[in-house]
Formats: sequence, structure tokens, C-alpha cells
Amino acid sequence: MDKLKNDVLIKDRAKANIYIDLFEGNINSFNFDPKEVLGVVKVKADEALNLFRSGSGKIKAEIITTKDNKNIKENKMVSIDDFLVMKDENAYDKYKDVLNKVIEVTKQ
Repeated sequence: MDKLKNDVLIKDRAKANIYIDLFEGNINSFNFDPKEVLGVVKVKADEALNLFRSGSGKIKAEIITTKDNKNIKENKMVSIDDFLVMKDENAYDKYKDVLNKVIEVTKQ
């Protein structure tokens, strides 16, 4: 389903599965293909869950993108509008199960 976000058309043709695995390395060591993945965003699962439940506010995020085969790290505050949620989706319903599982596994 396509979505217009901030005057940019996002073509969502992907099917995705979510897998949970504990990563004990440094987030800066991620290697990903920028043609496939625009970046990695790290947030606390409980904060994201609360953000999605309330529908408003901001939480801290660590964002890793790549340019010229080098990772670029940016810390910023993000809102619910920064997450990819289609117009017929609800962020809380979409992500609650996986976020609750992350909280359970990591005991945040």
C-alpha cells in the first residue's frame, strides 16, 4: 500500500517478518546494504510502546544510516509520525506484540 508522508510518496511493496534476537555488540558495527535498508533506529521498547499507546509525545532514538560505506550516528527525539504506519494501521496494534516480547526478553 502506498502512503504519502511529508509530501513524499512511500511505495510499500515489501512483506516483512519480525525476528527478535539479542544483540550485544555496538550499534555502530551494523553493516547493511543502503539499497535495501535506509537505516537502523534504536529506541527503548517500553518507551516506544508508551508512545504508540498514547499517540503523542517524543522519545529518544539513536539512528544509524550509511554514507560512502561509513555509518553515521545521530541522536534525536522522534514522534509517532517518524514511524512507518500506513493510513489504515494503528501503530500500537501493529507493534505492541513485538515490543511486549522485546520487553519480556530483555527485562527492560
